[in-house]
Amino acid sequence: MARLRQGVMIGLGCTIILVGLVIAPLPGPGGLPVMLVGGVLVLRNSADARKFFVRMKRRYPRVLGPIERLRVKLRTRRHLRRTRQDDSAA
Repeated sequence: MARLRQGVMIGLGCTIILVGLVIAPLPGPGGLPVMLVGGVLVLRNSADARKFFVRMKRRYPRVLGPIERLRVKLRTRRHLRRTRQDDSAA
């Protein structure tokens, strides 16, 4: 069942990335945030995508640096939120 969920999430992430590509030519920044959400879904559910992202991050640090900083910031925020919930539950 977990494999099925993982496959669905990867498929959904790829679909969202494609929707972002379609939206990208329209005026405004709509396409980029949509593609980032799709990328997050794919990266969270695919080991191959994570390996590829790490390779590209090492090869092109200036291009992927802002995305990595955002990812670390969100991960830290999520960790702090979980820590506060654990403290309030105890």
